[in-house]
Amino acid sequence: MNEICTQFGTERHLCGTLTLPGATPPAPVGVLLFNAGVIHRIGPHRINVKLARHLASLGIASLRFDLSGQGDSRASSSPAPYREQAVADLRAAMDQFERMTGVQRFAVFGICSGADHGWACAQQDERLVGLFMLDGYAYPTRKTRWLLYQRKFEERGWRSSLGWAVQRAADLPARLLGRSDAPDTSDGRETPPAADFARATQALVDRGVDIVMLYSGSLLNTYNYPEQFQDVFGDHPFAQRIRCEFRPDIDHTVTPLAAQHETLRLVGDWARALASRVQALPQRNAA
Repeated sequence: MNEICTQFGTERHLCGTLTLPGATPPAPVGVLLFNAGVIHRIGPHRINVKLARHLASLGIASLRFDLSGQGDSRASSSPAPYREQAVADLRAAMDQFERMTGVQRFAVFGICSGADHGWACAQQDERLVGLFMLDGYAYPTRKTRWLLYQRKFEERGWRSSLGWAVQRAADLPARLLGRSDAPDTSDGRETPPAADFARATQALVDRGVDIVMLYSGSLLNTYNYPEQFQDVFGDHPFAQRIRCEFRPDIDHTVTPLAAQHETLRLVGDWARALASRVQALPQRNAA
């Protein structure tokens, strides 16, 4: 394994670490790892570092880097909005990755907002052929809300829950009957309407993008039972071609060692299978 620090971007303001496998050439797909929220590129509990080295042991190169204005990367002078700048940073990372390794196709492992950035970038850049989204966009159903209320009562007990219940009684019908295609900002992220998510994701799947959506046990207010994704999107063709799992044994920041080991296994197995499929694709023409 070899790790190389690199600066890149139009202003050379982005900082990252390229992790390469040993003596053998890297697999034909590279993995991008970057910030989860405001956490440095090492990832929560160094999960990106551990993942990069695990991928290297499988023959897969990766680049972990900080987005503009985060960690070791300077802010860009561009006036672009946050999401637009993040997409530009990801595309710059792919450019640098290709310059340094010759790899032409890429996958993203993203947590929370990182998953959102990867999804947005894949819509603009066909070099992205894989998305592994941990706690990406979620669309609660009536069952989601009912299970959440049920859990609250079980945790607090009926007597201590009385005040909490009274406060929410007025908006309970609206919450239970709330439409799953409405934008939600309750967790600080603007979730696109379900119809928009479905349309864009269908286009990605039709293009051949391999998508895994993994939901942890930390965000139970938005995703809390295994069949939720199918309940929302089951009528769409893409729902049968996406791997979606609810894993309450894994938390949002991948804290327990057991959760870290399982995440490394899941992402590593997925990336290795993706690399095998990419191996059969023709090389892209140079830009």
